Amino acid sequence: MDRSPTDQTSSGFPSASSLDPIALVQNPAFGAHLLWSFGRGYHEEKIGEFPVMPTYFLVLPLVLHAQTLADIKSTQLPSGLSKFVAKLAEHRERLMAVHERTLRMRELTFQSLGTGIASQILHVDYNSGRVSANTIQMPRPPERLKFHVASADKLGRWAARMPEGQVFQLLQVNV
Repeated sequence: MDRSPTDQTSSGFPSASSLDPIALVQNPAFGAHLLWSFGRGYHEEKIGEFPVMPTYFLVLPLVLHAQTLADIKSTQLPSGLSKFVAKLAEHRERLMAVHERTLRMRELTFQSLGTGIASQILHVDYNSGRVSANTIQMPRPPERLKFHVASADKLGRWAARMPEGQVFQLLQVNV
């Protein structure tokens, strides 16, 4: 795709106004922020423990899907993952779609994990396979993305309340 010089910043990268809305949200930098929020939520709920890496592969397919994001947002934190899954199951095809989205978004999740590790907001313990979200002060997300970040945190808290395999089982995602 040819871009005119006005579509690029002085660094040579495309300007935000020249990117489509999906590219603005589904990118590894924002994905890393969401994964970090998930990890922080998990750690806040279960102090001293961190989620296993496969759990991170559920975050982007849930948070970057508009209808699923709305369901997360409308489910109260104390209600938990089971209540959220019950909302998805009201329309069975939406629950079944989570597995397919998880597969389709694997590459974005890998890139986001890599970006998070490279930027030192995430750390992988290669012996245990657990990923921790480092304690840092992240910039406040823009208004249009604040629900994504808050929902990733909520997912982390819900995941921390369940045995590891049960999260995948409830969402009907096969790893």
